[in-house]
Amino acid sequence: MHPYGVYSATIRYPATRDGWRTPLEISQAPYPGIVVANGFAGSEWNIKWIPKHLTSYGYVTLCFTPPHKISGNATQWASGFRGGFETLRRQNSSQVSSIHGGFNNETRGAIGLSMGGGGCVEATGTPGSYIDAAVALAPPGLPSVLSAAHNITIPTQLQVGTNDGWVPPASVLNMYTDALTNNTIKEFLAITGGNHIGFIDEFYARFAARHGFDNPANITVEQQHNVSRRYFTAWFQYYLKHLGEYGTYIFGDDAQHDLDTKVLADLRFHIP
Repeated sequence: MHPYGVYSATIRYPATRDGWRTPLEISQAPYPGIVVANGFAGSEWNIKWIPKHLTSYGYVTLCFTPPHKISGNATQWASGFRGGFETLRRQNSSQVSSIHGGFNNETRGAIGLSMGGGGCVEATGTPGSYIDAAVALAPPGLPSVLSAAHNITIPTQLQVGTNDGWVPPASVLNMYTDALTNNTIKEFLAITGGNHIGFIDEFYARFAARHGFDNPANITVEQQHNVSRRYFTAWFQYYLKHLGEYGTYIFGDDAQHDLDTKVLADLRFHIP
């Protein structure tokens, strides 16, 4: 029994066609694996746009919901990331699994939102997680998260919206400058006009906006998704698949264009 209880999760993988339990596309297998998590009070279904998008780029993804969604314990989410990779490893070895032989256990990424982002940072900085690249969307600066951040040695990207009413952009910037050391590759970006709920699926974001669950955004959910996905996709393509052409989107001319045109209010990166 897991110390926190039972996690639910959905595994997605590159397939030969759309549908339930369709055959794995084996032409480019094994694929890097990415574990994904939503945040406080949310579930995997509120953020499925992220794993679906990453799967379309040739990743096996596992998106999980922790047992205690209304919890301020980021370690629960961190444990979910570690357990997610173990689940992918077991499924990869199972002859009856849809992803049998399709997951490359040597290449692993993690991305999470809010408490899921905090858990992503904590898992990345915990010995034995073996994460190769990480992205945290609006991660809270909890003590366990900041402590683990000091131990991170792999490429880590932090994103936040300038209108975020749950996680102050300044706190995410402080995580970038003070918690993540200069011994690692790191990036911080602030999406102009984006807020916290703008990172979840559009249906849920609209519902949350109607009920005043966040500061109003100055851009649409679709616009926030477009900016966010451009940066996290390029991050994983560059650091997990080592596709150099994606560098322009994270610290090259395309990234500079986003800064010049105010798509981003801030963009910082450090490469030792």
